[in-house]
Amino acid sequence: MQIPQLRAFCAVAQTGSITAAARVLNKVPSSITVRIRQLEEDLGRELFLRESKRMFLSPAGRQLLEHAQRILDLADGTRALMRDEESSGPLVVGALDVVLVDYMPRLIGRMRQRHRGIHLNVRHQASEDLVAHVADGSLDVALTEGPVISKALKSKVAFVDEMLLVTAPGHRDVTTPADLDCTELYGFRHDCSFRFRMDRWLSCGNRADMPVIEIESYHTMLACVSAGMGAAWMLRSILKTLPGHHQVKTHSLGEAGRTEIHFVWRDGHLSRNAALLMETAAMD
Repeated sequence: MQIPQLRAFCAVAQTGSITAAARVLNKVPSSITVRIRQLEEDLGRELFLRESKRMFLSPAGRQLLEHAQRILDLADGTRALMRDEESSGPLVVGALDVVLVDYMPRLIGRMRQRHRGIHLNVRHQASEDLVAHVADGSLDVALTEGPVISKALKSKVAFVDEMLLVTAPGHRDVTTPADLDCTELYGFRHDCSFRFRMDRWLSCGNRADMPVIEIESYHTMLACVSAGMGAAWMLRSILKTLPGHHQVKTHSLGEAGRTEIHFVWRDGHLSRNAALLMETAAMD
């Protein structure tokens, strides 16, 4: 018993003739006849009573019809699910903390307005974890610093931000690490992509020996900077949300500070819901 045979059977049952069923299924009548005959042989029962050019369900055919329709509905639903033709099921999104502060709330709001049926599950993770979990399928899509170089992954710019050096108000202008007049910098742990960039910036400016204190709170970082204890790297979008951001001095790092946040997904596995999320983001 095969799906094409059941589909032919249901079509004949609904239309009452081989010719009409062939038109509905866009097949030649002979192929419908063959499938009906094969199904009857497989089940060992006569499924239709044939009178002139009309075909009526036999008792066995009436018994089969409801089950056949259920099987076809299940097969069609499974095919739609695998092709992502339906926006069902949760959308699991991973994001950097900097994305969750300003960008993600606005994006979630727009998604709620346009696609209320999508259940959105948002997880906060570090850069390395985000990429790893997209690769293993734990996340449908992630928002992390990019571009991500991987044969298994694809990425697309979500938004562009700027990484600033933040110092006490009286600090001299800083264009290179050599201009720093403080004893320490504040940043996140080593699995953060922004920390990688900070370390590279210091190393290129022959200041790799400067201590970097790991503080996983932007509010605490800003408080330390305001107190004149050191300096910090901070995204412009984050800084503007913090109380007291007018009480510090910011320094542009030029190209070194340019920050691209990318959508990242597995190549060939972009779900329909993830695509809708990216389409909604592009409307901003």
